[in-house]
Amino acid sequence: MTAERSDDAGERRQVSFSAAEESARLAALRSYCVLDTGREARFDDLTGLAADICETPVSLVSLVDSHRLFFKSDFFCGHAIRQREVFVVPDALEDPRFAKHALVVDPPRARSYAGVPLVTPQDHVLGTLCVIDFVPRKFDPKQIGTLRILARQVMWQLDLNLQAMRDPLTGLYNRRQLEESLHREILRARRGGASVGIMAIDVDHFKQVNDTLGHEAGDCALQRIAEELAGCVREEDIACRAGGEEFVIILPGAGKTALRSRAETVRRKIEQARIQAGDGTLNLTVSIGLASFPSYGDVGESVLRAADVALYKAKAAGRNRVAMCTPSGARSTAAGVA
Repeated sequence: MTAERSDDAGERRQVSFSAAEESARLAALRSYCVLDTGREARFDDLTGLAADICETPVSLVSLVDSHRLFFKSDFFCGHAIRQREVFVVPDALEDPRFAKHALVVDPPRARSYAGVPLVTPQDHVLGTLCVIDFVPRKFDPKQIGTLRILARQVMWQLDLNLQAMRDPLTGLYNRRQLEESLHREILRARRGGASVGIMAIDVDHFKQVNDTLGHEAGDCALQRIAEELAGCVREEDIACRAGGEEFVIILPGAGKTALRSRAETVRRKIEQARIQAGDGTLNLTVSIGLASFPSYGDVGESVLRAADVALYKAKAAGRNRVAMCTPSGARSTAAGVA
């Protein structure tokens, strides 16, 4: 993939991006879990400042996914994210890249644009903070400098949000993010007639690790297990620590067959791993309970309870195994008998 880059002197050069770089960028974007979320005052405040300072009627925080733009608070942004400098279009009708675009020649008839890339600490570009006007215009250096400052503040807010979503020990998403992500994925699946799979995972006999080796060794073991789980998930999956030695993986789009296959892969991966804890290694196993939307519940709480029922079933059957929730189990959880 290539894009034109303009520096402050107006010189243009081509920048190439590999499929691997784009995949890493998309993974970083999705890790922030802000796609498909609602408006937030903290972002509205920053875009409002950008519009006031640049004297434009429109200012946006845009996040560029693989097939769409998501506005947190434009077609220009696809160009803007391919660089690290401010991307400016003084008059879209005079620019061959945009002159024939529908949003330029037809309503809303965007004419000028300035966008600053939103760059993560790992140097991935998530999107832009941008301003748009419906008349040709130039942006002075002070306005461009202020846009850069506001873009850093947007990234600061996104990073704070990311920290609040993470479990501090394992780095996986925490219980709050588990519930919010499951709710969001079920809403999306309901709109598209898709499924959402759930793995409820519990480390077998973990109390013995803490009692025998101490909590510090237990924490190390949980960190290593979290790393193994993170290595088993796809970009679209959401791996969470539900609490203690319990983990949950949300698998958008996974039907029953795929869900069971993926769970067996996770179980074997943990069973075969040599978990470093203290001065030695541990051979640990996990039990996994499975449930999915819409088969085992129509809201996130019901599906999680159904997966927990299946997890208890796996433990009762001898541990180190995978169990799928039965229809009767799902009915019991819906009635509140978990």
